[in-house]
Amino acid sequence: MVSSEVIFGMAFFFQCAIGVAGNLLLLILYGYIAFKKPKEKKPMDLILAHLTLANMATLFTRGIPEIMFCFGMRNIFNDLGCKVVMYIYRISRGLSVCTTSLLSMFQAIIISPNNSVWARIKVKAPKYILHCFLFFCVTNALIYIRVIETTEAIKNDNISRYDYISHIFMVRAPNEKKSVAAFLFGMTLHDFIFHFLMGLSSTHMVLLLYRHSKQVQHIYSNTHSPRSFPEIKATQNILLLMSCFVLFYWINNCCTLYVTFHFEKEVEVETIAAFFCGCYPTLCPFLLIGNDSRIRKLHFILGKERRHLKNFINGLVNY
Repeated sequence: MVSSEVIFGMAFFFQCAIGVAGNLLLLILYGYIAFKKPKEKKPMDLILAHLTLANMATLFTRGIPEIMFCFGMRNIFNDLGCKVVMYIYRISRGLSVCTTSLLSMFQAIIISPNNSVWARIKVKAPKYILHCFLFFCVTNALIYIRVIETTEAIKNDNISRYDYISHIFMVRAPNEKKSVAAFLFGMTLHDFIFHFLMGLSSTHMVLLLYRHSKQVQHIYSNTHSPRSFPEIKATQNILLLMSCFVLFYWINNCCTLYVTFHFEKEVEVETIAAFFCGCYPTLCPFLLIGNDSRIRKLHFILGKERRHLKNFINGLVNY
């Protein structure tokens, strides 16, 4: 009979393999569009590329340790290795929150009418995307620097002095209650602010879509609005992304809180929490690929070129 650890290990392996392959493919496609098809490049591509990098970092630093644990490879990392892996994981997870929130706010500004208060910001917004990335990286690096101080490799001889023990290979040593409270407050405030901004922008986009549907309802039978339909489709895609993000984020958080405050540590619950943590980075690239007309068009062109090349080679062989 196959053990539960092997089943979890296979699940994490396929999740990481599919997620990394999808994010890497999406990153290559955005790079191809940026350098080979510059006329089709959009400012939002930079945000999506940044989100893709954060997704890959999350999958590597969370999924691979879980795979190692499930297949019996334990206590491989020393203190330095544990600190690096946990720090990168926390930063990449924080960047995922920030970038998804930025994506929703950016799209909300783009679809706003030209006669609204967002008209001036709409023109200037693309110029500040890199500034936002720098701000996100610095703030997340500062917030989670405490992870470096409190993360150590598990040692059997002093395991009793830890408040929380991860089932993989990391522990968080207790420290002064004031500093712990400050860290938790900063982390919670960080996530709350960006989830709040995400919620505001989502509400704004939903209201705009509703008003647009009411306006188009009267003229849909006579004419179409070709400019608005692609924007609506992109907006719906981003709303779907945010819904998936919020769903998996809070499932992961609820499982983590349960494990943290439950007296008896349950490895299965920790593993499930880690699996849900990797669901959004895995599904994200496929949602984007399936809803981007440029990528579908690019796939059609590449397929057509491959057919021409195959016909050319067959002609040479027959000749």
